[in-house]
Amino acid sequence: MRLFILLSLTVFSDAMVMDEKVKESFVLDTASAICNYDTHYKDHPKYWCRGYFRDYCDIIAFTPNSTDRVALRDTGSQLIVTVSCLTKEDTGWYWCGIQRDFARDDMDFTELVVTDDRRAITDNFWSGQDLSGNKNRSCRASKVVHKADHSRMFILIICILITGLALISIFSRLSRRRRNQRNRTGKGLTRNQKTSQASASPTPLQTTL
Repeated sequence: MRLFILLSLTVFSDAMVMDEKVKESFVLDTASAICNYDTHYKDHPKYWCRGYFRDYCDIIAFTPNSTDRVALRDTGSQLIVTVSCLTKEDTGWYWCGIQRDFARDDMDFTELVVTDDRRAITDNFWSGQDLSGNKNRSCRASKVVHKADHSRMFILIICILITGLALISIFSRLSRRRRNQRNRTGKGLTRNQKTSQASASPTPLQTTL
């Protein structure tokens, strides 16, 4: 039923045509979608967005820009979308779109299904992409890099904490030393004052008979 609704939305717009309506791939793979369009729109901005409803989908990238995992390439008659390092969270509905200034955007959709079970994948891979282990290794390598970055950040935080504790200890010792010096100075002044008072006190006269 949902697929019928989406098909009905694109009956009157064929300027942008997705190569497949359902695409299947698996976790950590790299996949591509080819969106064919009329060459009349070759100079118009194209985009890739996600969402079930075309008018409310979230735009991921505009041509010629790309993101860390989504690359867009406009050939003049095709918009080629490549998504790398897929996760199960990438499962959903996606649209290729042509931006038009004074009319409704031309769009077409596909449903992406991502699974982590290779045996459950059908033969409908995205555009015959190579499913070798190289891409999986590259995705894992990038994750290792991220983990290494986190480790360096953790070490940096530990160093900052140690430095902070050392500074606090130094300031505490200096403050204690100054306090002791003030106490010694105060005691010395008190002792001198007592000595001065004792020397200044009058000696009682002795009466001789």
